[in-house]
Amino acid sequence: MVKEEMEAMVLNNIAIRARNLYIGYDEGEKILWALNGIDIDIPKNTAYCIVGESGSGKTTFGNAIVGLLPPYVVTKGYLEIYNNKVIDNDRLNYSGIRGDIAVRIPQNPIASLNPYLKIESIFLDVLKHRFKSISREKAFEIALEAIRSVGLSDDVLNKYPHQLSGGMSQRVAIALTIAINPEIIVADEPTSNLDAYLKGTVLNLLKSIISKGKTLIVITHDILFASALCNFIAVMFMGSILEIGRVVDILTNPLHPYTKELIDAANLSYTNFKH
Repeated sequence: MVKEEMEAMVLNNIAIRARNLYIGYDEGEKILWALNGIDIDIPKNTAYCIVGESGSGKTTFGNAIVGLLPPYVVTKGYLEIYNNKVIDNDRLNYSGIRGDIAVRIPQNPIASLNPYLKIESIFLDVLKHRFKSISREKAFEIALEAIRSVGLSDDVLNKYPHQLSGGMSQRVAIALTIAINPEIIVADEPTSNLDAYLKGTVLNLLKSIISKGKTLIVITHDILFASALCNFIAVMFMGSILEIGRVVDILTNPLHPYTKELIDAANLSYTNFKH
């Protein structure tokens, strides 16, 4: 009985669990496998970075978490989100997960914002979908609080997406996520095309999300950014997880040559790393 209770406690502390998970794309004559039988447990209330180069499968895994896989996807194995089996071999069920428990901050935020709506209206649409019977007044109150929390002025709500800079649109995307208040947030390359100052701003915003008890999954090729933000790192290459562990362990004692190459490319000294 004690063993069963301990196993239940472990399971209840896991936000995301994948076992022998394969995800591929049907190209007619063949299947292009993006994930090749990965196993991973991601704890609740932590920051977890999935690191790898383009084509490693990390974005596919992020999309699987939030339920944004295309209709021509092929799946094997299983994926659980908050103890809900969303992928069970060839069966997918994201009811109650997509847009509620798990939400993605897109890689290109400005392209994901409806160009015909002002930011206030975008917030209203998103919040009505999330909370159904929310009033316009309450939605505006939540939007205002979220916009302010990412360091933007109130008048941003009255702007159209094309009137925002890249950094502003990234912060609007983060604010939308904060407003939805999901349990799991997947940030896909959150600092791509941003300068050093804005990278620091986004880093601090993502840290504030973690402090609110959320599970943050960061998809990135930038192991330096990952080292400054995350508690755990999974290193991916060609659809497989090569190495997985705490940031300090990965960076002070990398076991795989590919991990060492990523660290060297970022000019990180893993022999002297202190997290």
